[in-house]
Amino acid sequence: MPKLFIFAVGGTGARVLRSLTMLLASGVRIPNCDQIVPVLIDPDTQNGDVTRTVALLKRYARIHEALYGDGQKEKEGFFSQPMNTLANLNTSGGGEELRDSFVYDFGGISQPFRDYLKYNDLSVETQGLVDLLFTQDSLAANLDVGFRGSPNVGSVVLNAVVQSKEMRYLAQSLQDGDRAFFISSIFGGTGAAGFPLLVKNLRDSNSALAHPEVRRRMKAGALVMLPYFKLQEPSQDEKAAGQDFIDSNTFITKTKTALSYYADNLQGLEAMYYLGDQPGQPLANHPGRAEQRNQAHLLEMLGALSVQHFMEVPDNQLDAGQPLYHEYGLKADAPEVDFGQLPSDLRQEVARPLIQLHYFARYFLKHTPDDAKAPYYEAGNLSAQLRNNRALRELNDFFGDYNEWIRELGVNQRRYTAIRAEEMDFNKMVADKTVETGIFNKGITPGYFRDELTKAVGKATLNNPTENEALRWVVKAFEEATGEILNKKLQYS
Repeated sequence: MPKLFIFAVGGTGARVLRSLTMLLASGVRIPNCDQIVPVLIDPDTQNGDVTRTVALLKRYARIHEALYGDGQKEKEGFFSQPMNTLANLNTSGGGEELRDSFVYDFGGISQPFRDYLKYNDLSVETQGLVDLLFTQDSLAANLDVGFRGSPNVGSVVLNAVVQSKEMRYLAQSLQDGDRAFFISSIFGGTGAAGFPLLVKNLRDSNSALAHPEVRRRMKAGALVMLPYFKLQEPSQDEKAAGQDFIDSNTFITKTKTALSYYADNLQGLEAMYYLGDQPGQPLANHPGRAEQRNQAHLLEMLGALSVQHFMEVPDNQLDAGQPLYHEYGLKADAPEVDFGQLPSDLRQEVARPLIQLHYFARYFLKHTPDDAKAPYYEAGNLSAQLRNNRALRELNDFFGDYNEWIRELGVNQRRYTAIRAEEMDFNKMVADKTVETGIFNKGITPGYFRDELTKAVGKATLNNPTENEALRWVVKAFEEATGEILNKKLQYS
């Protein structure tokens, strides 16, 4: 059973993983793997980007488990891709136990970097060397907010990841056919520092990690995010007060330095993906903790698609000695991006599932509560299920997360407008395909949608269903109904 381990490093890694989760929920499949194992790596345990993504991953995993956990055959469709934590891989892990979490456990690092290095215990000569390598601000910075755009700090702290129980557990679980994929920024602190270290040590056949030959043969790829946003400049008063901030004016310099380092030193990858863009309006400058919660960005969604692309490439076309390098370009340098900007094959794979998920979310949240007399509603006993079913409440909450994500994608300077997040008319929700209407043809109305749901369930009824059976009833009905609507009314292909 091939597994794909995804290392999402830092806030950018978490945001890309957030978009990937939405794609998986829509039914976009990551080929050639039986399960995805995400591992988020960030010492800032309160980071808003990380905590939001972790909550989303947990919700997705619970919905998938409710749909398929009791022996149901997995198939394509909503929430169909299995997702798991390291702790649930059923491996011995060298006799160690892990927290059942998608997040690497740094053990609550909270001291300043100076104390982490035990600076006061160092010899005078070593202190002098440390002073040359790190600024006083870096030495004084608390590590519980991450590395504040300082990869030189991160490279020291993240060495602890290498011999952690998580890495030992992961190595113990590896089998031939498994792959690894790394997601990070190149211009920050955690991602720029952690990504090369992870690659180096996962590949190191001389390390104490298990299965050195499997690790050597394993195919690995990486998405490296170049600068695609900038941060607000702090005021003079904020600077004078010593307020924490990240200087985004250094992003380009850091990127050039890191690219030079990668060119000379980074080995062990079969494929590299690069994405970047001209920054738009500056974002709020929050170095870490809960306030660092950036809005979703188009590049994060495009970056998530690199995972799918990597897994489509056969093993015999991947060679670490001659890695493949990929960039992504839009058809036009336009502020608004719809499905027409995608290559035809990618549009085919992505557009339909995302439209179906959007129709599902919009109808389920807005119209299902008014369908009490509809045949599909009565046959599934949804009146009671929608009040009491925990699995359906999870679905409802997931769609709340989805609505937040799709709205955020439409407010950046480079806006994702393929699906109009605020549009209430199903006929106008898809930017590049408006449904024609007339006096005798109203297109996709709530009534038409309701009729398609009734056709989807046919004459079947649910009698005293379990919570999971009721969830399957709803998901199956919406899969079939939205598919028919796309074929008959939207005529999307």
